[in-house]
Amino acid sequence: MKKLIFSVTILLILFVIGCQENSITDPIQDAGLQKTDDPLVQQGTITLEQALTDPYPVFNSYYVINGEIEYQVTSQIIESLPVQYLVSLRLSVNADFTYWSTLNGSDPEENNIVGFISADSEDIITVSESGTYLLQKRYRIAGREEYGMLLMCRFNVATSGIELNEMWLEVFNYDPAIIDPS
Repeated sequence: MKKLIFSVTILLILFVIGCQENSITDPIQDAGLQKTDDPLVQQGTITLEQALTDPYPVFNSYYVINGEIEYQVTSQIIESLPVQYLVSLRLSVNADFTYWSTLNGSDPEENNIVGFISADSEDIITVSESGTYLLQKRYRIAGREEYGMLLMCRFNVATSGIELNEMWLEVFNYDPAIIDPS
């Protein structure tokens, strides 16, 4: 009789375990995961946090940039030999600039914004299957027009994404009637 009760108990336990929902086969429910149906579309964000040397010859002065670049890289195969891709690159830049100088004792942590960038762009370029494309972009810094200041960015663009290689500040003679650098 003990063996019968033990067998029935084991069968009931196995039955209860077998009827429960199996979490191993359930898909992961994470809103933080980013997946597109198309493997030729890459999206992401590049963080901008760096002290950039003031392009004017002022001793130990910097502009500190804080912001981000959101990007979307869409690749399309071009039917040619060798294989090439037509890459559409969308960039959305939003950043603030603060001024920091050791001469006037300003603190780089102070939130005294002296300029900003808010710009969107789209470029279409051709990239080889095994290579990258070096793209240089310039963005006008609003609030620094009297100095004619631009943020220069150099990117490596591939079908798998984009990488910011270098950024620096440049000046130009600003006259909106003559030149529009954006």
